[in-house]
Amino acid sequence: MLAMAQIDYINFLREKEGLSINSLAKRLGINWRTAKKYADRDDWSPEVKKRIKRYPILGPYLDIIEAWLTEDLSRKRKQRHTNIRIYERLRDECGYTGGVRTVTGYVSKRKKELAQEQKTYTELIHPGGEAQVDFGTTDIIYEGTWLQVKYLVMSFPYSNAAYLVVLPRENITCFLEGLKQLFAQAGGVPRKLWFDNLSAAVATIKGHEERELTDMFHRFKLHYRFEAVFCNPGAGHEKGNVENKVGTSRRNWFVPIPVMTSWKQINQQMNQKAEKAMENEHYKHKQPIQSLWEEEREKLLQLPRDSFEVVHLETAKLDKYGKVHIDQERLSVPGGGAQQLVSLKVYWDCVEVMNQAYETLAVIPRPFSLKQREMDWIQELEQVKNKPRAIPYTVVYAALPETLQRYLDIADLPHRKRRIKSLIRWLNDGYRIYQVAEAIIHISTDLWDEEGVIYQELYRTIHPEQLDYLEETYTPSDVRDYEPVLEAYDALTREVWT
Repeated sequence: MLAMAQIDYINFLREKEGLSINSLAKRLGINWRTAKKYADRDDWSPEVKKRIKRYPILGPYLDIIEAWLTEDLSRKRKQRHTNIRIYERLRDECGYTGGVRTVTGYVSKRKKELAQEQKTYTELIHPGGEAQVDFGTTDIIYEGTWLQVKYLVMSFPYSNAAYLVVLPRENITCFLEGLKQLFAQAGGVPRKLWFDNLSAAVATIKGHEERELTDMFHRFKLHYRFEAVFCNPGAGHEKGNVENKVGTSRRNWFVPIPVMTSWKQINQQMNQKAEKAMENEHYKHKQPIQSLWEEEREKLLQLPRDSFEVVHLETAKLDKYGKVHIDQERLSVPGGGAQQLVSLKVYWDCVEVMNQAYETLAVIPRPFSLKQREMDWIQELEQVKNKPRAIPYTVVYAALPETLQRYLDIADLPHRKRRIKSLIRWLNDGYRIYQVAEAIIHISTDLWDEEGVIYQELYRTIHPEQLDYLEETYTPSDVRDYEPVLEAYDALTREVWT
């Protein structure tokens, strides 16, 4: 900033002498913008400068936080980061060594600026050995596609422990298979289980506490010997602990949105998260949940020797093409004949097709018409292209094929930014993400920044050409495969030179 005497002189030359801005700048040897700023200023009231808070430790991570919050803007509110979740990810994934209050304070301020709201949940307390069960809905990423799936939560209000299993639907086979897996994870069966009046368990509501159960659920309950308690219609608060767990697990266990490769893989991941959550402190008793859970687990019923086979039996008739109609899909049955009568054992994830002698013809993966939408790769990458430091910690990076993850996994940030832009450009040119990955994998890493080479490989990926070898006919057949003895030529060369 110029001294007041210099500013007075600028105003004198401008007002009294009538000098132009260019003349002022030239005479005083100052920048043209500086001359204009002081020569044409109208308001000279004292300025109140806005205080800019510095974050010496958090500063290098602000881009990463901004990327996560930007991603959250396009997510459902139930799957957005909490303040403490952002701190935990910075600490565990990014090597942040600062304090939790610095992070949560900054994130809270940024969320208010982005006009985000937070939701609270209510908890209820029950004696040990009891559990509450409820379904939730969430998004996962599978083969570059967003899938909406269900997850079944079993929570224990006494210890605040919880287990979770991801499933494709809320039907009877998925529901009971989910309960069976949850019992196995817990290592026992709760003596009393609280449910909503879900159709998979309740056929008819007759009165205040009277329910007519579905046949399969009744059999399942007898097999595992638990007492089933159903909430009054519209009174979900009667199982408030699991209502809370459905929310907290969605905000923590499914943030960032997980990438699924199989149902087994995603549920192993959820089981690990459940065990990790045991290390947290109980909100009331101020001791690890794990210690309370060990005490409560002693009150559970033992698992039966034989697990319940969750299966629905049907009969069907194959169509004239030898296909069976399941879940509104027509599926081929290897070994099946046209118009053949078959028996079906319908499991949660597959269907076993048997002939009239109960011999297995085929086991077919069960089709699920899951609500899905293709990931908008361009939009997701556009959000982080100017934050190259943050890209390895984003959902879009986790969803990318492994080849493209390696393509972006370089330490030089400007170089990484250029590659993100290249990836966006190929997608804008109409290439699909899997086509780009297929092209990259066939190119040496030394050529990954050669645009011409990559475009050529992209063309070959989309338009594969079968090149026929030309048969060479002018060489006599008896010498066509002749291999010369090079040592003879070496000997002749030595003789010439000697």
